[in-house]
Amino acid sequence: MGSIRLFPLVFAGIAFTASALFGLSISGNVSSSKGGPIEGAAVSVLNIPSISSVQTDINGNFSLEHTTSIQPNQSGLKSWKVKWNRQFLEIENIHSGSFQLSLMDALGKVVWEDRFSGSNGHYTLDVSTISAYKVSFLRIKDSNKKSTLLLSKEAVSTKSEVLLPTVLFKKTGYQDTTYTMSSENETNVSIVMRDTTTEVLACPSSVLAPGDQDKTITIDGKSRQYILHVPNAYKGDAPVPLVVDFHPIGGSASGESGSSPYKAKTDPEGVITVYPNGLSGPMGNAWDVGPCCSDANDTLFTRKIVEEVKKLACIDPKRVYATGFSMGGGMSHYTACHLADIFAAVAPAAFDLLKENEGACKPVRPISVISFRSTGDFVVNYNGGLSSVVQGMPINFLGAEGTHKKWAEINKCTGSPTIEKNGCSTYSNCADGVKVTLCTKQGGGHDYGDANVGWPFLKEFTLP
Repeated sequence: MGSIRLFPLVFAGIAFTASALFGLSISGNVSSSKGGPIEGAAVSVLNIPSISSVQTDINGNFSLEHTTSIQPNQSGLKSWKVKWNRQFLEIENIHSGSFQLSLMDALGKVVWEDRFSGSNGHYTLDVSTISAYKVSFLRIKDSNKKSTLLLSKEAVSTKSEVLLPTVLFKKTGYQDTTYTMSSENETNVSIVMRDTTTEVLACPSSVLAPGDQDKTITIDGKSRQYILHVPNAYKGDAPVPLVVDFHPIGGSASGESGSSPYKAKTDPEGVITVYPNGLSGPMGNAWDVGPCCSDANDTLFTRKIVEEVKKLACIDPKRVYATGFSMGGGMSHYTACHLADIFAAVAPAAFDLLKENEGACKPVRPISVISFRSTGDFVVNYNGGLSSVVQGMPINFLGAEGTHKKWAEINKCTGSPTIEKNGCSTYSNCADGVKVTLCTKQGGGHDYGDANVGWPFLKEFTLP
């Protein structure tokens, strides 16, 4: 029996139906931060470009609907047997030979696809753990025949940042605003757009005292912690940048606060820093950056941290940045992939993108990235490949240069990178003026990045 290990999923069973209509529906109202409705704001879906945009009416109301017609059918099932066996979905090709499997979400978007050639024609999908992906359909294609199966399910943990629609609200004179849907159908959504022509950012009336504060928020029913660091130079009377600094595997928020080189560079400028704490995994506190390490919703955790800190401190919403070391660097990459609507740039160190989930890295806008890597890294090989960051759960890295090229591809960079004297290589001709930089340290080891280079790079960029 051939065994195919996919993104883990949970299905309650398999159902066949003659036809089904799936899609999205969102309606609500758009208003100005200064009060009153906004007429003529463009409403579009960032991660589903095929959906036509609409505009808000004179009262600021909008309604956006899209329906995908999918025809679950059994036209090709004479050659196939599909059976549910506990946590396994068993697929048997009676005539053996090659075939293609596709998994799709409720909007008909393919989230995983691969082609297989086997001798015995019997394949098993291991769906034993909860996935970040919301899957509704399984499609089997053999030669010119295809069968689409509707999968009924109960407990699928969904990370809305990955697959659910992200709606963009745009109008001249207002800051672009995004909203990520938590389900395919939402009503009475209230959107507030900041008036950039007249509005002055208001700072909280109470000024935070210098020092570190332990904070707790609840995400998916779990208590999550982070440290809020306020430097002596912070006065609370003018907006300052925010830096989110992620610790390595087995580390902690307090450990990262004491080890990160960025604090020495940002404190004199009054920059607010937060140090999130990962949830405990097989090798201590970790981040949900791949199949090895954690099943926590760390992108939502990060988003909620930023939202909370904006209420506590005088933060410039256009100058929010992420950095991190080792798996914390991996979380920085992940932040750029899935939270580009609130982060202006990221600076990961000692970690690369993974082959297991590079296809899911689809930022809603171009985003600047500076990566720090050492050729002598004994944990995350500079050239990529398998690495046992977590024992018994290897992950496959793209490598430093592979990650550099991938970010250049994502950001639609053209031409060749410029080689600089400090060992950095930069793609400058990229979409929306972003940059993609790889700084390579010859020799070295599993090291933190150079904040003397990283911080000037980060603060060069702001959200549009």
